[in-house]
Parts: sequence; structure tokens; C-alpha cells
Amino acid sequence: MLWLRETLVAYRLPLALFHGQAFFVLSLSILFLARRSARLEIARGLMPLAVLGFCEALLAWFQFVPLSHWGSGLGGVRLLVLGIGYTAFLTFALQTCVSEKDSKVKRVLVGWLLPGGLGVLWLCGWAIAYGVGVPIEQVLLGGELTARYGLVAPGGLVGMWGLRRQTYRTIHRAQLSLVKPYLRVAGIGLGFWSLFGGLIGPAVPFFPGRWLNEEMILQVTSTPVSLYRGLCGLAITYGIVQALRAVLSEIDLWLESTERNQALARERERIGRELHDGIIQSIYAAGLMLEGARHSMLLEPRAAQAQLTRAIESLNQTIKDIRRYIFDLRGELPNDDLETGLRKILEDFQINTLLETEFVVDGEGLPTLGAERRQHIFQIAREALTNTARHARARRVGMSLRHDTHTLQLRISDDGIGLEALPINSKGQGLRNIRERARLLDGELDLSTAPNEGMTMTLTIPY
Repeated sequence: MLWLRETLVAYRLPLALFHGQAFFVLSLSILFLARRSARLEIARGLMPLAVLGFCEALLAWFQFVPLSHWGSGLGGVRLLVLGIGYTAFLTFALQTCVSEKDSKVKRVLVGWLLPGGLGVLWLCGWAIAYGVGVPIEQVLLGGELTARYGLVAPGGLVGMWGLRRQTYRTIHRAQLSLVKPYLRVAGIGLGFWSLFGGLIGPAVPFFPGRWLNEEMILQVTSTPVSLYRGLCGLAITYGIVQALRAVLSEIDLWLESTERNQALARERERIGRELHDGIIQSIYAAGLMLEGARHSMLLEPRAAQAQLTRAIESLNQTIKDIRRYIFDLRGELPNDDLETGLRKILEDFQINTLLETEFVVDGEGLPTLGAERRQHIFQIAREALTNTARHARARRVGMSLRHDTHTLQLRISDDGIGLEALPINSKGQGLRNIRERARLLDGELDLSTAPNEGMTMTLTIPY
């Protein structure tokens, strides 16, 4: 085994590099993953652990500084980095023992003030010792030992217990089997870090440093302690990163499923709007024509025959629309420009209801709208006219299309019976579809009415 010991001792610096690299990767991994998983309680307390990883990497890489360059200044910097990292580690350990259900006072006291107070007390202690004339070598040695014994050793054990407790408290039972093995690895790494990073330090003539120190580990195991510390960092990194990745993967799958369900719900709503505003309105219009033909069948048979012909044509077109919905679940988008399409809708309305109509266009150079936006406007107009035919008891209906450089305004008004108040929660689908389509157009919908003064619908759409 002598050759193995000599080999490991010869590779002391590469092992120190491995030690520092393991904790540096821990720091970077937490910085990247904790930001993505900030909504998880178990991830929000990992930032102090990232500070430990960065500081421990610096401590390991300090071994690459030649001994001739070591002095009180560099030794003080190393001790300060050590204190910051180990205070952060104790902060992480204590934060795993509290939850968001605890009072804010308890969370601040246990998670921040207690470790912060111990860190400040440690810093003041070795600063006072240096100020009263204690040799710098003893100050540096005492500062490192008190930090390892007082911050790391208990912090590792508390963190191992707190991480397990936090796992069962915050992770859903369905996901627990996914993350439990990884967090168990991280907990084991924290436990061994309490030993190799806390209790095992420089050799001193008192307990526990007299029997547990870096030289003793080298003699007994023929291995520098940097290897074990690096393995601890590797275990903590592996456990934390894999646990977060497992939880995030489950969250991503859930989000994909939710988005898929939302897309299906939106598609069902769209199909419902298209069926209600298109096919059902066409069937209703055919019903109006058939009712008119029935009333005029005896007195005006030719007019009744013409209405029957138009009703048959309308029903045949409706059958085609239904077939199109069945095959591709998508209504045909009109090819007419906005003015032409609205004029056709109003003409069909006049033919079917025999009401007096008026169409006014104000503005020049009407901008070209996309087919989908035109479809929404056409269906809004068709639904508004259908509501007028059903409920308004009007004699005259007016439609105006006005536009300027920024907005387009569609106004439909009648001289019917009106309403005392607008329905707030209408059970009908028509008004709900009009409001939904206006929202999809990023437009504003205004309805005004009064008893015996008709109703006016104004839709304002930005380009």
C-alpha cells in the first residue's frame, strides 16, 4: 500500500482541484436550477449552499498558492472566505428546519439571525484576538478550528435531518418516490461533510483535533482529506441537482398536460361559438323564411314559393357547413373584404326579416384585416342582428362602419323596445360570444339601451 499512498500524496494538488471543482459545480448548479424552481419551497433555501460551494472551491484552490506567498494578509483572506462559506452553510442547515407555515419571526430568527449572529461572533472573536496581540498563526488556526467545529460540524448534522424533514413536508406523495433517493444521497453527503469538513481539520493537541485531523486521515487511509471532501461535495451536488431535475420534469409534464387541456377547452369554445354564430343562426334564418312562407302561402303563393326556395338553399348551405365542421373542425373563413361581407350580412337580414335597413360607411382606404379578425367581426354582426330579430320588435335597423388611421368602429342600432338594464350574467350564449369575440379582437364593446328607445351596440377595434 506504500505505492498507493505515495501516489495519492503526489497527486495532492489534482485532488485539491477535484475538491474545489466539486463544490464549484455545486454552486453553479444551484444558481441555474434554483432560479427555474423558485416556486418550490425546497429550492428557495439553496442559495446559502451555493455560497458555501463557491467559498469551499476557493479554499481548495488556495492550496495552489506556493507556501512562500503565504502571509498574514493572504491567511486572513482565506480565513474570511472560510467564515463566510461556513456561516452560509449553517444558514442553509437551519433554514431546512423551518417552513413557510411557521411564523415570520421564527423563520427570520432561526433561518437568518441565529447563523448570522454566530458568524459575526466568530468574526469578532478572531479580530479581537488579533487586536490584543495573539500571534497571527494562532489566530488563523483558532479561527479555522472554531469555524469547523462550531459551524460545519453541527450544520452538517442539522442539514441532514432538516433536508429529510423538509422533503416529507414539501414534496407531494406522488413525487416523493422520484426525489427521495436523490435527496437521501444529498443527506448522506451532508452527514459526511459534517465529519470531513467539520471535525477533521488541522492537527491540534486537544480533542477532537488530536485524534481527528488531516494528518491522521493521511496516515490511516493513505489518502489526502481533499479526496473525501470532494466526494462529499460531489454527493451533495448529485443529490440536489437530480432531485430538482426530477421535480422540474414532473412540473413540466404537468404544465404540458395543463396547456394541452386549456388548448382543448379553447378549441371547444371556438367550435361552440362557430356553431352558435354560424350554423345555428343559419338554421334560425331558414326557420324565419319558412314561417314567412307559411303566412303568405294562401295570399301570396309566389312570394311563399320564393321564400321556400331561399330556405332550401340556406339549409343546403348549412349542411355543407356542418360537413366541413365534421371533417376539419374549422369553419370556412370568408374571402370578402370587411365592407362587402357586412353588406351581404345586412342584405340577408333584410330579406329574411323584411325590416328596413341602412348601411353607412365613413372613411376612406379601409385597411385590410386578416381573415380571422374579419370572421370575428362578421359573426358579431350576425349575432347582433339575430338578437334584434328575435327580441327587439324593431322596424328599422342601422349599421355603420367608421374608421380612421388607428381604430375601426362598427355600430348596430335598432328602434325596438329596448331594455331597462343590460343583463350582467346572461344565460344566453349569444351575448357571451359577442363579448368573447370582442376580447379576442382586443376591442371595446359598448351596449346602450333604454325602454322603448331600442339598443345600440358599438364595437371599437384597434388596428
